[in-house]
Amino acid sequence: MHQNFLDIFKKALDGPVMTENDFEMKRFMPKVGEITRKYGIKYDKDNPVPDDDRAADNLFNAAVEFLKEVGVYCQDTNRVMEFSEEEIKYSIRNVKTECKAGDGVESGIFGPRKPDDNKLPWFHVGSGIVCSSKEIMYNLIEAYASIKEADSISISALDSIRGIPVSVGSPAELYAAIEGVKVGRDALRRAGRPGLPIMNLISTAASAETTIAASVPQFGLRPSDGWLCGAISEMKVDYGVLNKIAYLLNWGANIGAETSPILGGYAGGPEGTALVSAAYIIMGVVVMMADYQLTFPFHFNFGCSTSRDVLWAVASSCQATSRNLPSPVIWLGYIGAGPNTRQYFYESAAHILTAVTSGAPSEQTPHPAKAVKVDGITPMEAIFAVETTKAASKLNRHQANEIVKKLLEKYEPNLSDPPEGNIYQEVYNIKTGKPNDEYIKLYDEVKEELFKIGIPYE
Repeated sequence: MHQNFLDIFKKALDGPVMTENDFEMKRFMPKVGEITRKYGIKYDKDNPVPDDDRAADNLFNAAVEFLKEVGVYCQDTNRVMEFSEEEIKYSIRNVKTECKAGDGVESGIFGPRKPDDNKLPWFHVGSGIVCSSKEIMYNLIEAYASIKEADSISISALDSIRGIPVSVGSPAELYAAIEGVKVGRDALRRAGRPGLPIMNLISTAASAETTIAASVPQFGLRPSDGWLCGAISEMKVDYGVLNKIAYLLNWGANIGAETSPILGGYAGGPEGTALVSAAYIIMGVVVMMADYQLTFPFHFNFGCSTSRDVLWAVASSCQATSRNLPSPVIWLGYIGAGPNTRQYFYESAAHILTAVTSGAPSEQTPHPAKAVKVDGITPMEAIFAVETTKAASKLNRHQANEIVKKLLEKYEPNLSDPPEGNIYQEVYNIKTGKPNDEYIKLYDEVKEELFKIGIPYE
């Protein structure tokens, strides 16, 4: 039963031939509806953070059947990679339960959590949001590493190199990827934490060729960092991601399976999104041989992860997998509102409370402004995420549910037109790397407000 990655890859050569449209319309979508009905998966809009363990286990069993029935589509061979129930369950039983990341005193073990677990999650801070300059990128990474609780970081991407825009597969992309790694390592040294693992590699590289070329050790990366190998929505891969995985396996480096189920897309509504989200976590173990995972379900229309229905899908799939598949998973929220807005903090708190009490092994800094705005993030959001994650670990699902409902009242009506907020240089001093008084005042006010509705900040 044991399979190595060549056995997995061979399924992309031997599986049934099918057009991508047929996979989506005749295989994927019908099975979403069929399996959600068969297992009685029901969205509960009144309880965005459910606490029904039986329902969570039921969803996990449904996700196993879904992966078996649907498989994974390989775009380069136009074939479906199929897996038997026995193969899937073998991978589940033999899952990697720990990811060793970082070097020296910054090395650590990233492991699983359960729903209602008071164990602190792994603190993964930062983002790959694009920066307009190396100076801002230095400031962000140094600030992330200076958060004493930080266990690992994500580093920013550069949008250009010497004024040349970065485009996929171009020499500019390669230069920017190598430069991004150099900036990341230098900033970590400047913060006095050179061994801290970077776990969103390589943020500036979209192509597999660039990722592999920029990953060689002479540019500063180590196997104890982490590489994101992204599936294509929904349930698809290509040779690019498979080549990344093959390279990392041969190096003995940490593989991060990256997935993003879309509510309102082929997965349908919250029930289907919860099903696909759980199936993706299983797929990360079975197909991508992940050491850790990053997942971020989001809403097709709103472009964020904080609508009531997405929160329910996050909670349900996180509970299903954290109870039945002890894989280290980073849950990431995309936030509608931008930095220096009350709504950002409301949305961020809602996502963190939902994921952490549902058993998320890690909650990454929720990304402001849908993660599409250049320079659209500051260290303040990372500080808030760490403090709120610590507070959330003291709560159970029932308590989180009541608080999340109060938070939804504050921002739900504005999700279709969230406040844009500011970019880094508007609220932080580029020379000193410090926030302005206005943002500090807002941060303190919002924390006090959230403490009064039940978030137990220290």
